[in-house]
Amino acid sequence: MKNIKLTPLVFAFFLSFYLNAQHKTSLKEEDPQLKDIFINAHFHGHFRNYFMNTINRGDLQNYYTNATGGAVGFTTGNFKGFEIGVKGIFTFKTFGSDLGIEDAVTGKNAKWEYELYDVINKGNFNDLDRLEELFIRYRFGNSYLSYGKLETEFTPLLNHSDGRMKPFAHRGAWAHLNFGIKHQVNLGWLDGASPRSTTEWFSMEETIGLFYNGFQPNGEMAEYHESYPSSGIGIINYNFKSENFELKFYDFYLDKVMNTIWAEAGYDLADFKFGIQYVYQNPFSYSEDLDFLKRYVQPDENGQVLSSQLNWENAGLNLTFAYTHAFDSGRFLFPKELGRDQFFTSIPRSRLEGLGNIDVFTIKAQYHLPKPDFHIGMEMQQLQGPETGKFKFNKYNVDESFQVNSHLSYYASGFLEGLSFDILWIYRKNQNHTDAQSIFNKSNFNQLNFVTNFNF
Repeated sequence: MKNIKLTPLVFAFFLSFYLNAQHKTSLKEEDPQLKDIFINAHFHGHFRNYFMNTINRGDLQNYYTNATGGAVGFTTGNFKGFEIGVKGIFTFKTFGSDLGIEDAVTGKNAKWEYELYDVINKGNFNDLDRLEELFIRYRFGNSYLSYGKLETEFTPLLNHSDGRMKPFAHRGAWAHLNFGIKHQVNLGWLDGASPRSTTEWFSMEETIGLFYNGFQPNGEMAEYHESYPSSGIGIINYNFKSENFELKFYDFYLDKVMNTIWAEAGYDLADFKFGIQYVYQNPFSYSEDLDFLKRYVQPDENGQVLSSQLNWENAGLNLTFAYTHAFDSGRFLFPKELGRDQFFTSIPRSRLEGLGNIDVFTIKAQYHLPKPDFHIGMEMQQLQGPETGKFKFNKYNVDESFQVNSHLSYYASGFLEGLSFDILWIYRKNQNHTDAQSIFNKSNFNQLNFVTNFNF
């Protein structure tokens, strides 16, 4: 009888012990484990096909090419705020004309089409992979700190500018800090880059001047590549946003070279938006000790630019008029190896870098149909002021020009979500000099760009 009476107590004791052990086990399982950062990791990337065809005037040589490639990224799950990311990108030529064929009149070959591959190793169309990202990131709240090869937050000068097969990539440290809804700060120090349309990584000293150096103000060819032992570029950015007003301030400190201040403000009123940008550049004294041809910027140059726009948007229709004036205090300069300038008048195939004492007028019209997700638009730009053969404010010896860009975009939904098609047609015409040497692959051409993307 005693044994019978004790059985329920024994059963209750062991049940209690089992449940307590299970509770401790479940608590243990909830504790962070190293394997969780891989279990909770995510893959991301894209596949891209890019067809480009440049049709030069008359009997001048035409070129076309089709590039195919993609990128695959892996970011670990969050472990006590920390994440590690890696991303690789690849490209190869699937078909196209011989880009090395020289034009019979000018003796030059393709320009834009090479930018889908590697502009430093022209003729290489297969071995075109690049380690795009390799970073460690610490997240806290809505902010983060990153270090390594990384994609920075957007700035109007140093940016991703994903308009080819391989975008701009940068190396260094970045802090993205959110202070509530209205205030945001970005701080960065970058000591290296892999410029757009290249496959290798370079120090900042190697990066500056890696591409075509243009002309000095006296008309002689510039030779400033590797003339500046720059340790890097520092970026300070403050953003403020309220209901109708937006303010952005940037300071770009390019060691040994120059400092660039960029201020931008926008105000919304009903369907209208007004924006203004002002840029001021100040060269450092290091240039004074260099030979004239070795200087990226001359000591007496202070690039200044004022850009404005008026935008109206209603029922999917967006109309914009923009005007930019670059002052005669010096050329506006920023290494084209680090990004593309984003003034209100900047459009694909036409940027302000290298120019001074000019005026730019741009009219943009775009219509967006939400279902299906369809965009159609046009941009018309008039560039006034640059004179060929006069290099004081004309680093790349460009002519006054008129340009029209037409674009069409479609973004799939449902089962095909992530798939998009983009068509960009460009027509550019010189206003004064139309000889073959002045226009070949620069102006008086039509260009078709057809891009297929699948993002995942």
